[in-house]
Amino acid sequence: MRNLLSVGLAVFAIGMAPAGQSQSRPDWQAAEAELIRHLQAMVKLDTTDPPGGERPVVEYLKSVLKAEGIEFQEFALEPNRPNLVARLKGNGRKRPLLLMGHTDTVNIDAAKWTSAPPFSAARQDGYIYGRGTLDDKDNVAASLMAHLSRCFAKAESQR
Repeated sequence: MRNLLSVGLAVFAIGMAPAGQSQSRPDWQAAEAELIRHLQAMVKLDTTDPPGGERPVVEYLKSVLKAEGIEFQEFALEPNRPNLVARLKGNGRKRPLLLMGHTDTVNIDAAKWTSAPPFSAARQDGYIYGRGTLDDKDNVAASLMAHLSRCFAKAESQR
């Protein structure tokens, strides 16, 4: 869990303040709570492949991005397996940064899950248990936090 939060908060911290500008310190406790909330929400959604069913996570992400006014596009070859692209536009003076991840998980045998059910997102002993916590919904949550950071969006628009 600590490694996950470190990665998530490090991605979140990218661009916290443009070079040479001071800014108030981020509220890391609030950022951690928000990161965990998004991760748990995604882990609770069964996106097992096969058969492939990433739509629930994409719908969740779309609702979060829409609420924050972040533009996104959805692309899908199969209706229940969409891809989502969200973009924070800069002014072209800096090279772009690509953050990506996937939301499908491999099949499971629920009987072998002894600590917690595979889609419970249960927190126990400093860990979150569930399919996708290490591959790759953790990275999707970290990327989402980078997009949601108002400091990041403001920094990008000023560059």
